[in-house]
Amino acid sequence: MTDTKKLWRRRGIAGLAATLALITGTATASFAATAPSDSEPRLSGSAGGKLTKSFGPWAGDPVKFQIEARGGPGTTKGTFKAFHGKGRTGGVVAEFEGKITCLLVGGEVAVATGVITRGYANLTDEKNTDVTGQKVSFTVHDNGRSDRLYWMWGFMNAPINDCQGTAPILETSHGDFKVHD
Repeated sequence: MTDTKKLWRRRGIAGLAATLALITGTATASFAATAPSDSEPRLSGSAGGKLTKSFGPWAGDPVKFQIEARGGPGTTKGTFKAFHGKGRTGGVVAEFEGKITCLLVGGEVAVATGVITRGYANLTDEKNTDVTGQKVSFTVHDNGRSDRLYWMWGFMNAPINDCQGTAPILETSHGDFKVHD
């Protein structure tokens, strides 16, 4: 079924539920109120891996992401955590968490954007630079056992707009994300 047909089908079901609620009273109204939340777009899980050669000086560094988000543009709620370790030294390049502000789902792919509420990065000579308030973007392709993802950080001068992401080029080696359209 195409995405457009799914959308119209959801709208038809929601409209039917609302009509039944008006006709049959509060019992149906409580069902209608809970039914749409089960069909909300969602992105959930955690996954990570080691950065490849295409990441230049960070090649071989471990990364891990945890994302829990639901809703659509304008109604998204959720959180994220990100960790970027430093090769074999055990140091930390960046570690932060925040709130998801926008989620857009199409099939097996989700783009989530958010704002860091607490965290730091060690990307320059300045250690533990506060990155609170910076925007982030995550793109996830739920591909069964080997998901793919990519991310952009506002503190790395990446232009980030709500619900916009990039191609998910890093194949994860552990964990799993679930994308629900």
